[in-house]
Amino acid sequence: MIQITLAAARVNAGLKQEEAAKRIGITAKTLRNYEKGITAIPGHCFKKAAKLYGVPEDMVKLPVVEDGEYDDEENFLIHTTV
Repeated sequence: MIQITLAAARVNAGLKQEEAAKRIGITAKTLRNYEKGITAIPGHCFKKAAKLYGVPEDMVKLPVVEDGEYDDEENFLIHTTV
């Protein structure tokens, strides 16, 4: 299946970040962070965005976000067994 980025889905829907963010119920900065992979997008926001952009959720390729200490299995095991 072909996938597109969250930003591409927004652009294809003809929306600027500010407009899309307002309609999703977040700030433009937050949407920018989701699109760049700086922050993971919560499921409820992702569902709203996909619906707003008119694309199936499985068509959107989300960036990998490495924002926590449990991003690799080794750290996860160390921190959960202590």
